[in-house]
Amino acid sequence: MPDETYRSARPQNSDGLPEVTLDQAHAPDKVLAHEDLLRKFVNGETFRPIHMRIGIMGACNMRCNFCNFHSPNEENFYDLFSFKDAIPTDKSVKLMREFAESGGRAVTFCGSGECTIHRGYTEICAAGHEAGLRIGLITNGSRLHKQQISDCVINTHTWVRIGLNAGTEATFNEITRDKERTFTTFFKAVSRLREQAVDPEFRIGFNFVITRQNYKEIVQAAQAVRDSGAHYVRFEPEFYSSMGHETIEEVMAEVSASLAEVAALSSEEFEISVPKLDRGPMDQVEEVEGDFEHCHYSRFVTAVGADGNLYPCPQVHLNSRYLIGNVLEEGYLPVLEGGPRAEWEASNPRRTDLCKSCFYRPQNELLEWLRRGQIKIDDALNNYRIEVPHALHTDFV
Repeated sequence: MPDETYRSARPQNSDGLPEVTLDQAHAPDKVLAHEDLLRKFVNGETFRPIHMRIGIMGACNMRCNFCNFHSPNEENFYDLFSFKDAIPTDKSVKLMREFAESGGRAVTFCGSGECTIHRGYTEICAAGHEAGLRIGLITNGSRLHKQQISDCVINTHTWVRIGLNAGTEATFNEITRDKERTFTTFFKAVSRLREQAVDPEFRIGFNFVITRQNYKEIVQAAQAVRDSGAHYVRFEPEFYSSMGHETIEEVMAEVSASLAEVAALSSEEFEISVPKLDRGPMDQVEEVEGDFEHCHYSRFVTAVGADGNLYPCPQVHLNSRYLIGNVLEEGYLPVLEGGPRAEWEASNPRRTDLCKSCFYRPQNELLEWLRRGQIKIDDALNNYRIEVPHALHTDFV
């Protein structure tokens, strides 16, 4: 198998932009760590998702000015979003157990709201962990200094990713409208969580969404994250479904220069993740991007919204065009393996509507090429074993 074919399934920037470098936790080819599932996929056999992305809360204690769920640009995209939605603790616990019993291996708490403000968050995580699930958390970080939440993370979580989005407290407060001094507290929480976490693969890092308001603080933010003791900092462009990265197009040269500068801070102890900067919008685009015809990634990963509905993937959750069924009312497996999902699979062969520009394009292209035989599965698996002797967080595909 030619190396260039294999590598082309990874994110790449256009000429003149920085090289894409991803930290281990966000590698898009982790599906290659699952030989059993991959062979079933290539042979056209059925199997169940091993990773669930779930939002148990619609509410959030911040109002970030780039947030998809509160943007006027997204009113038609996330048409089922409501800050009033929340999955009750008992039903969340039941869902964790159902998912684990059906072959699920990992759960990422994320979604439209801030999961850690859910009153049952620690109970839900404890139940998931007890059922054998690995736990990941995408958070604004405002509760990580609270004893109950920090103890929960230490004892049950595999990783935590914190929204940073600024290099100074003043800019952070302007962007997030935070009133809880989060910028100070989440940096202080990092070292304790890293040192005391039970999971030997525990990772904690920060995510920085690049906007016109904060792009001059990229270097300052990276230095602050490194000094906090975090494992990585991950950058990504502002991303509304209808806008892509157009808000920073005019300053892309300065953004690129800053990202090149922070890339030099990377070491064995601290990773810098430089993103694909020129990805297109998800919505309001005519061209279908990417060399794949079907959503294969949703075979491995599924998504549940705070409304209790199952969706194919996080990109299109809380959109009525992609609603499959309510797992709280009907049960996880009946929805997953029932008629509505099969109907969606059959109706979206050319990735219509919101799937024209896919956030998971690298994963889907790799899977498509394996299915076609354009990349031989044995070659792919052998190359992966050589390149990645110990893959990190493989259940979070």
